[in-house]
Amino acid sequence: MLGRPQSALGRALLLLAALWLMGLGGGTEGGAGSSIPIPQQNFTVTVADRSGQSLEAKRFTWEGKVEFRGQIGNATVSLPFSKVKSVRVQPVNGDKTPGTVKATVTLRSGESVDVGIDRTSKCYGETKFGNYEIFFKDIASIDFQ
Repeated sequence: MLGRPQSALGRALLLLAALWLMGLGGGTEGGAGSSIPIPQQNFTVTVADRSGQSLEAKRFTWEGKVEFRGQIGNATVSLPFSKVKSVRVQPVNGDKTPGTVKATVTLRSGESVDVGIDRTSKCYGETKFGNYEIFFKDIASIDFQ
C-alpha cells in the first residue's frame, strides 16, 4: 500500500520536471538571440536594410536554405545562392501582390531576373556581434561575396 502513493508522487514529479524542461528548450520565437539555421554551405553577404544600415553576415540563409524561392508569373523558381551576385528589393508601396515583394536578382552570369518573394520570409546569418535575422520585406539589398 505504501508503494503506490510514492509511485504516483514520483510520476507526478517526473511529469512536472519534463514539462519544466520542455519550457527551457531552444525555441525560435526568441528572435535573433536564438539559434539560427546552419546551412550546408557558407555564404557571406553584405545586407542593407531599409533604414540604411548594412552589415556583413556569414552562414547566410533564406528560410534556412541556400537558395531563394520566388514567383515569376505563375511559376515558382529556385535561385541557388551559388548563382546569385546580388539582390535589390523594390519598395513595398503599391505592390499588386500583397504577400510578396518584388526583387531584382542579378546572377553571376550578368543576367537579371525579377521575382516575387514572400515578404514575411526571413533571412538569417552570423555577424561579428551575434546572430542576425530579418524579414525579407525589410531588406533593401544583398550582395554576395
